[in-house]
Amino acid sequence: MKIAYITAQTPYGTGETFVLPEVIELQKQGYEVAVFPLRPDKKLAQGQEAIKVSECTVRIPLLSFRVFVKALKLSLLKPKLICKVLFDVLRHSGSGKKVLKNLVVIPKGLVIGEEIKKREFDHIHAHWASTPSTAAYIAALYSEVPWSFTAHRWDIGEGNMLEVKVKSSKFARTINLRGANELKRQLPNELWDKVHIIHMGVNLSESISNANQDFFTIASVGNLLPVKGHEFLLGAFFILKGRNVNFRCLLFGNGPLRDKLQQMAKELNLIDVVNFCGSVAHDEILKLYSTGAVSVLVLPSIETKDGEKEGIPVSLMEAMAAGVPVISTTTGGIPELLGNGAGILVPPEDCEALANAIERLLKDPEIRREIGIKGREKVKKEFAIDSVVQKLIELFKNPGDSE
Repeated sequence: MKIAYITAQTPYGTGETFVLPEVIELQKQGYEVAVFPLRPDKKLAQGQEAIKVSECTVRIPLLSFRVFVKALKLSLLKPKLICKVLFDVLRHSGSGKKVLKNLVVIPKGLVIGEEIKKREFDHIHAHWASTPSTAAYIAALYSEVPWSFTAHRWDIGEGNMLEVKVKSSKFARTINLRGANELKRQLPNELWDKVHIIHMGVNLSESISNANQDFFTIASVGNLLPVKGHEFLLGAFFILKGRNVNFRCLLFGNGPLRDKLQQMAKELNLIDVVNFCGSVAHDEILKLYSTGAVSVLVLPSIETKDGEKEGIPVSLMEAMAAGVPVISTTTGGIPELLGNGAGILVPPEDCEALANAIERLLKDPEIRREIGIKGREKVKKEFAIDSVVQKLIELFKNPGDSE
């Protein structure tokens, strides 16, 4: 089976490292995969995983004269198809901004469709219910190859042609129960059967974390964005330092809030305990977990004022897969992952509750060990990458009910 993946940027950029293991596992299980990033960046993501995926990546610019001319020629061959696409985009995008975003990807969607048709792919799968799935929808119409997409979190709330996309696809995958319910609320009842919950998967670490408890090291992994709640983590550290708790934090990730967070750390006198490590290769993060360099992973996520929230963060799953205990908040799909003792949940935007949870793990190695074991078992049972990919393949191969 030959599968085409349409991504936002993978294997380029830093925002979709969670897609890399899925592509690699598909290849490992014997399937031919080609990746078509919608907006390829100039540089690959860091790490060996991105290098491996780049070997099966087809780099086509989103906007270029050659793409536009080729798309124009293809549209002349199928004028009825172009009329349908334009009608759907203009009528079902939902806002002028989304109309414009979708119009921009039409030429590339046609070019990808021609490439898929020429290479005789069997299935198209897109990550994100936003413009990557718009491109996949167009490519599927042109190539007459069945397609599907994965919806994550904010892209469901965006509501970009969701009914049209689900109706024409074989299935729509959500990564958690909350996402499935949010998607169904935007669909007529007769399309609900097409919505399937398949978590993002992670590799189980062969070695289990045995952190050096002589020095308590906290890690936080995620882009420096409002939804990640890093300011509340710094607030918790300020409380802990006031209690004379001995710790350090490795804060991995970059983003628009970096300068603000660094200034906040300086004002709170936390520079000696918080290291802003920037972007680090995905496989290097996994190595830190498996070698015991991290005592606990903390993700202080919030729901933003405009309603953005987490799905089920892969950063939590990856730490849990190595037996690292995790602390996070009761937002988005996180309780689905950390329930029944698989991690510690605290209310969002509560610095004191977060500080108390960290201090509890710091002072009680037995609780750390117990939570680490339960977390790994939860990931092994529900989020192992090999079983996740097998579920996807079953849906790819299923005749389905698409139009």
